[in-house]
Amino acid sequence: MRIANILRKVLRRLVPNNSVEKALGVDICESGVMQNAIELWHNMYKNEPPWRGGKDNVIPLNLPAAISEEFARLILTEFSMEVTGSPMAAFINEQLKDQLTDLNKFVEMYCAGGAIAVKPFVTNIDENGKPTAIELDFVKAVDFFPCAFNNKGEITAAVFVEGKKIGDYLYTRLEYHELTGMTYTIINKAFKSEEIYQYNDDGTYAVRDRFRKEVPLSEVDEWAGLSEEPVIIGNIDKPLFAYIKVPKANNIDTDSPLGVSVFSRATEIIEQADIQYGRVLWEYKATEAAILGDSELFQTDKHGKPVLPAGQERMFKTFDFDNADGTNKGLLKEYAPQIRHEALFQGLNKLLMKIEFLVGLAYGTLSEPTDIEKTAYEIRVSKQRSYHTVTAMQDAWHKGFEKIIYAMRVLALLYDMVPDGETELNCNWGDGVLEDTEAEYQRRWSMVVAGKLKTEAFLAWYFGCSEEEAKSMMPEPVARFPTEE
Repeated sequence: MRIANILRKVLRRLVPNNSVEKALGVDICESGVMQNAIELWHNMYKNEPPWRGGKDNVIPLNLPAAISEEFARLILTEFSMEVTGSPMAAFINEQLKDQLTDLNKFVEMYCAGGAIAVKPFVTNIDENGKPTAIELDFVKAVDFFPCAFNNKGEITAAVFVEGKKIGDYLYTRLEYHELTGMTYTIINKAFKSEEIYQYNDDGTYAVRDRFRKEVPLSEVDEWAGLSEEPVIIGNIDKPLFAYIKVPKANNIDTDSPLGVSVFSRATEIIEQADIQYGRVLWEYKATEAAILGDSELFQTDKHGKPVLPAGQERMFKTFDFDNADGTNKGLLKEYAPQIRHEALFQGLNKLLMKIEFLVGLAYGTLSEPTDIEKTAYEIRVSKQRSYHTVTAMQDAWHKGFEKIIYAMRVLALLYDMVPDGETELNCNWGDGVLEDTEAEYQRRWSMVVAGKLKTEAFLAWYFGCSEEEAKSMMPEPVARFPTEE
């Protein structure tokens, strides 16, 4: 199925562009094709793709979530971060430490949606009405609408959407940020939907018009402290949010600077894999062993239906075998066709390998490693591709953290939380994506035993410390006493 046809199946728009534009009086710089793609990736991540169910009763494999989770794991495997340089840096570092405990979840959402917006905001108001802490709001791609870009393709104005379900109503808050020259404007508006109803067993709900009625922000406790009037901040040269996108070329809308999902180029193959998995399940069901018996061999209940042996109802299938000469009367037949699961699984495995290639994962991440006949060089190239994919995303997050720190610093100064000072970001991502730690351990230790590598160098690599620190870990040499002749 072509991507255009898949996008047409996304019928329920989460938050239509034109609704946001009318509510705020701004222009959204996001094409309909791009918004449909983002919603498609969102639904695929929730394991609710448009091809789920249908006449073939397709049961998705949840591959988009698995792919996103794996990339998030690889990105953050050895991640650590510290902001140093001044009391300001220490304050920001402490705030980030509290806010990044669920970073893995947000990186996974970033991978699935193609981007994530991170917006710092002040909180923890003291008795004097002064904020004393800064928190981070992670906004998914489906709840973020760009409004303006600079000549570098960086977003300078955007709308953030937040929803709160209270009783029978859905409250929606639109927060608009705009940087014009050195002036920064923030506008908050709240809306109340008059109609909300549950439409799924999982508790999800739909509304007819999220922006039918504008209401005061104070109607929702969490929004009561926000200004009803536009907030204007001067001497700002960067947006007070970070838009972190997946570093892939946008082949959905080549004119858009927005990010694309890590699995955007594998959408059609993921659909084929889900359909193929459905064939595997059907094969098991269709070839399930059974005994076909003439209905006359069984007693009947009061409704005239055959009474099958208790506990073995699934094994027996009854039919009326009556024919012209009556030769099939009272017949029992065994039904046990040969299953073709091996060929079907091989076909599924080929599709999984194709998905691995398209998303940039090493072979064997999704597919069966035992089925991969690759040379050591080919396996190394496969891991190298995964390494480069992950490294590029780590770089994107590093730049994103720099923007987040800038915004936090502005807020800390604006509300006089801490004196200004230098802030130096130190991120450690490690190289565990490429390296087989156990194999590398054995290789380096054999070099130590052979006298080709110093022991302290080996310990420094293993514990991630300096050679001087490694030396202090080493035991004192054992004294050797001469033996008596």
